[in-house]
Amino acid sequence: MQKIITSSLLLVGFSNPLQAQVNSSDNTLELPNMVVTATRTETPENEVASAMTVITAKDIADRHISNVADALRTVPGLDVVRTGGLGQQTSIFLRGANSNHTLVLVDGVEMNDPSSPTGAFDFAFLQTDNIERIEVVRGAASAAFGSDAIGGVINVITKKGAGKLKLTGVAEGGSYGTWKTGGNISGGTERINYSFDASRLETAGFSAADKNLGNLMPNGYRNTTISGRTGFKVNEALDFGVTLRYGEGKSSLDNGGGKGADDPNFYGTFNELFTRGFGHLKLFDGFWEQTVGVAYSRTDRNNVNGVDSLNNFSSAATNLGQKVKLDYQNIFHVHKSNTVLVGVEEEADSLSSSASSDYPAWSYSSSASIPLKTMNTLGYYLQDQINLFDRSFTTLGVRYDDNNRFGGHETWRANELYTIKETGTRLRGSYGTGFKAPTLNQLYDTIYGTGNVNLKPETSHGWDVGVEQDVFKKLSTLGISYFDNAFNNLIVANVAPYVNQNVSKAKANGIESFVEVRPMTDLTLRGSYTYQQTQNLDTGTQLLRRPRDKASFDTDYRFLEKAHFHVNLLMVGKKSDYASTVAGYAMLNFAGSYDVHKNVQLFARIDNVLNKQYEEVYGYGTSGVAGYGGVKVNY
Repeated sequence: MQKIITSSLLLVGFSNPLQAQVNSSDNTLELPNMVVTATRTETPENEVASAMTVITAKDIADRHISNVADALRTVPGLDVVRTGGLGQQTSIFLRGANSNHTLVLVDGVEMNDPSSPTGAFDFAFLQTDNIERIEVVRGAASAAFGSDAIGGVINVITKKGAGKLKLTGVAEGGSYGTWKTGGNISGGTERINYSFDASRLETAGFSAADKNLGNLMPNGYRNTTISGRTGFKVNEALDFGVTLRYGEGKSSLDNGGGKGADDPNFYGTFNELFTRGFGHLKLFDGFWEQTVGVAYSRTDRNNVNGVDSLNNFSSAATNLGQKVKLDYQNIFHVHKSNTVLVGVEEEADSLSSSASSDYPAWSYSSSASIPLKTMNTLGYYLQDQINLFDRSFTTLGVRYDDNNRFGGHETWRANELYTIKETGTRLRGSYGTGFKAPTLNQLYDTIYGTGNVNLKPETSHGWDVGVEQDVFKKLSTLGISYFDNAFNNLIVANVAPYVNQNVSKAKANGIESFVEVRPMTDLTLRGSYTYQQTQNLDTGTQLLRRPRDKASFDTDYRFLEKAHFHVNLLMVGKKSDYASTVAGYAMLNFAGSYDVHKNVQLFARIDNVLNKQYEEVYGYGTSGVAGYGGVKVNY
């Protein structure tokens, strides 16, 4: 698969795929990449009108990164913010939207945490193990996926086994006392496929609170991840499948950022499970496809802070969020130029939380809880994909969600891609609406007293237009797009009487552009640039933690038939934060590998090669120059 993730100079992309083409060197047909997230159906990437980026397993392997958030850093229009090192809270902002405005999926299972105060997904613990690709759709997608998809969708897709039995083992170590080991077993026949993976990551880490402000205690982290995907094909018309991803671990924490934030015995634990089983049936020679699925997710988070020399009190908090979803999707292949999608989903969310604190010196203690709360949503969606003369590709969609807490809400979208094959030009545009349901925490919080059962959904509308052009006989591709988003009824609790209220508005607009050059088979150069303006319409200020601009430059070079070298330069502009303005920074990263044997690969990575001191969040630390190396063995 071709890499769609862009990173170069002035241009940052709305990464639409390159068209299927004939390779001039061997005259073989290159089939288009297939994607599923933009339309909820398997669609050639060069027929998708949505602004989209695909990160492949090869992209991840070439960069030798273990955390999904780090794989997302070069995606156009997407900003990653981490409060320290590995295992610390990690948020993403897509096209200026809030961190809880992006729907995160793994194999179609929603990962957004029902127990989180805002419903945002914390990327701190999501590893790259056993991932086939990550599809990032930018722009409102609620018409296809319902709540949470105001800013877009990130779908993590697990590897599917094929061919004879394959065993893989990996061991890696490096700076900050970091060690990772893992193994994978995969394979498949015409009837059955399987891929199972397990890994363990441990690091002593560095201080989450900035060491330059006197914080010297390192914050360690451990993570165990188990994932799997298996499928069984009964015949040409019927197949079944199951996917699973489980993670558990522990992070050492600090009391925020800034001076005096060190804490020797503050830690958080997490336990996450995401799984889905499905059956897929084709009828009438494939005219009618039906998929029935059931998904379950569970996120269990606990924070514990004991009495120590820095704190004269102890505290504990537990949060348990669960989600069950039933889905039934129908695809009607009316004609080779027309595909109709009709579906229904029923979702049940639940939350239970508790918090306590104890002040031994004062002989005082307190506790509070949110007893089990539930919320149910029934969603109906309809979509039509129209292909006219293999030039015009239109997607029209509408959805209605009925929620037992706030009632019904409808969303819609219209996307168009027009290709001019003679000139290698692709023109696209889209318009859509989105909504974000209030979370159970926002509705019923009794621990901090911010709950408000009268909340309504947050809403959005947005549009984008863009053009992509092949030049020099497709040895180079460049593109530029413009986006404009408006957000209404945003939920905040920072005005009297300090309970959650639908009172805030915001907007975000900007340009994404990219260029990719392939001067030779073994060399690829990419560059991207994003410029965005964000504004809180209530205060007139820039939205927090969204940089005004971001650029990325990547070079991939393969040589000696066994070696690979990757260079990345990431530049992030200054951004506003709660207490200050965070300065911009530039960071250079290297990665490489060498196949010492057909079954053995040595690899290494150097982060922050120039040892730049910088912050992503005001008062929080970041890694200095750090080196990692390891070995991968296949059998």
